[in-house]
Amino acid sequence: MTVETSMINLTIDGKAISVPKGTTVYQAAKLMGIDIPIFCYQDRMPPFGACRMCLVEVEKMNKPQTSCTLEAAEGMVVKTQSSTAVEAREGILELLLINHPLDCPICDRGGECPLQDQTLKHGPGESQFFEDKRRFVKPLPLGPVLMLDRERCIVCARCTRFGDLVAGDHALEMKERGFKTEVGTPDNLPAESKFIGNTISLCPVGALTSQVYRFRARPWDNDPSPSTCTLCPVGCSLTLDSRDGEIVRTRSRENRAVNDIWLCDKGWFGYEYVTDPSRLQTPLIRKSGELQPASWEEALSLIASKMQIAKAKQKIAGIGGNPLTTEENYLFQELIRKGAGVNHIDHRVGMPIINLEEEILAPGMEQSIGECESLSFAILLGVDLTEEFPVIWLRLKQAINHGTKVLFMGNFAPEMARHLTKTVLHAPGRELEALNQHLSTLNEWAQGGKKGAIFVGSQYLANPNRAVILNKLLNMRQGYPHLTLNILEGKGNSMGARLAGMRPDLGPLGSKIANPGLNAVQVLETAAESGWDFLYVAGANPAKRYPEKLWQPARKKMGFLVVQDLFLTETASQADVVLPTLSSLEKAGSFINIEQRIQALHPGKEIPPDRYSDAAIFLAIAEKLGLYLTFEPAFSAFMEHTHLAIKHQDTSAEKIGIKASVQSSGGLKAVFSTALFDNGVRMKHDPHLIQLAKASRLRMHPKEAEKKGLQNGDMVLLTANGQSIRAKIKYDSQVAEETVVIPLGFDEIPAHELGVNLMNGMSIDIQKEV
Repeated sequence: MTVETSMINLTIDGKAISVPKGTTVYQAAKLMGIDIPIFCYQDRMPPFGACRMCLVEVEKMNKPQTSCTLEAAEGMVVKTQSSTAVEAREGILELLLINHPLDCPICDRGGECPLQDQTLKHGPGESQFFEDKRRFVKPLPLGPVLMLDRERCIVCARCTRFGDLVAGDHALEMKERGFKTEVGTPDNLPAESKFIGNTISLCPVGALTSQVYRFRARPWDNDPSPSTCTLCPVGCSLTLDSRDGEIVRTRSRENRAVNDIWLCDKGWFGYEYVTDPSRLQTPLIRKSGELQPASWEEALSLIASKMQIAKAKQKIAGIGGNPLTTEENYLFQELIRKGAGVNHIDHRVGMPIINLEEEILAPGMEQSIGECESLSFAILLGVDLTEEFPVIWLRLKQAINHGTKVLFMGNFAPEMARHLTKTVLHAPGRELEALNQHLSTLNEWAQGGKKGAIFVGSQYLANPNRAVILNKLLNMRQGYPHLTLNILEGKGNSMGARLAGMRPDLGPLGSKIANPGLNAVQVLETAAESGWDFLYVAGANPAKRYPEKLWQPARKKMGFLVVQDLFLTETASQADVVLPTLSSLEKAGSFINIEQRIQALHPGKEIPPDRYSDAAIFLAIAEKLGLYLTFEPAFSAFMEHTHLAIKHQDTSAEKIGIKASVQSSGGLKAVFSTALFDNGVRMKHDPHLIQLAKASRLRMHPKEAEKKGLQNGDMVLLTANGQSIRAKIKYDSQVAEETVVIPLGFDEIPAHELGVNLMNGMSIDIQKEV
């Protein structure tokens, strides 16, 4: 009996090589350093063989073969530079260039164009074609950020296959057949995708271009800087391209452990706010009731003197934002703790505030994002990855393509539910019941020591039963050594803020504080009730994140308010001093992502001497207070050399006496959702990105809406906690019954007015507006 070998021996261009079975000829040649030109092939997608550019000669085969699809066979003899192979590739290039416009001098792809490079290296010296080329109206907009030049397209299908195989959104498709084939969108509507920027990067000929970058620069004009995207907790690696001191483009930078070669559209296009003309340019001080320009010296001296005066009563607090770097968060909490001797600091503005004793599991992942591609199964508990952690979805979709099973459980189905193995919807408050009912799925899928992961998101975490749910998950995981438990929570650099000590109950690196201070909500409640002397807000907008009935009384009794931001936000417009600062694209520092992976930020442009980062401002104020602040050497060294490991609390819900709250049966319950494209400060000042934000609606199952006599699109009055907001409803059969999904972060639905610490499962009432 013969045993089939796992290695294949073949010869390419006279050189022998052994490769694992299943390796293609193209891959084998690449291992040998042999260059075979390609257009349609992309190693993150299965071979397709559409462009025919990779043709090679194979002995005993009667015609040239596409090397990207041809699997290496024992004894195969391949010639990549024979006259047959060379002539075949020349012929393909000649055919591709027949209708290509050859407008390289004005094409955005010029200088980094595979078609240019392949034509120079492998193309014919002259063309036999003398007829007129095809002409199309151009450019053709396929959406707010995507433009199509049909004359340049070589129908390689990279863009359409990305949507089907990587993103799973089918945003683009091939229309017509044969000579008339062209790229388009389903029903000729604007492309619906959160990842369309990747198709621009994949396009090898400049047929797809960015509306944002179009005609802005040539590759050799740009000064590239490696950095990290801070717009969500994933922390994708990217490259910032600047020209003449202005950031003109962001690009994905390959990082196999995190984002691979992908970005979401927030990463691809979320940089125009940096050059928005309404950005703050100079410090402002309130004089005679109006904010007026002031010098840095005047503003910083005033802040230091007011802080010194307020120190006596210890009614000083700092509210930080997740856009700050880890170092800036550390310096901010040092300024408040050492400068005022208090622990009233917090970064969780607009996020659920959970007491430390209820943190059965700290936020973070027990595996790398890249490991999602090698999972055998995954369980998603109340997380819509495309909206909250978009690039994690791209990595998980690759696993799904190879047979990974995925179960979703939650209050409303995620956008990509059609790609999942099973979707289970339940009303808020029935999480434990759902977990118990589907424990058998975990047992079945994990048999044989298969590698799996549980991802827990906002529908389960912003929940009054959070501690009991997480304790249940810890118990479920016992006995499954290859099962990871990943708590997906936070915004921007909230992980860095937490580990830097921007919490009233936590010091740097998660150390417990013996005398915890007040959190953000408690500071405002205290201010509204009995007054507050000094509040310093950096990179946050509490006036837009908390109910007006809390913020306005608190502001009226606030002795002195300092706001540090990019724009004159709702909070900044009410401040006594406003300080302009730098964006995350303009400063150096570090970002800690949801894995607790430390990544570097580098400025994408030169900064004028009169503009200062948050860190520089904190240090300047500290100096005026007579304090010497530094990014503590021990902490800095730890940050630089250590990938912080997740450490779950050595406790349980039973030990600390937390029990599941009893949810009343019947009645409508609220569930709050997050959108990738919302009306946040940076989005509103980004002219192209804001166009990706859809009109927001309350979502209800049709059966529940009909019980209330509501029709799709009706304007309703939603009431909770004695507060009411107006909004339109939308029928959605992918929402659980007894549930109303309320989007956060949209101007037309001021959900923040419903409460200070919004939790899923809150009882609500809906009535049609008369």
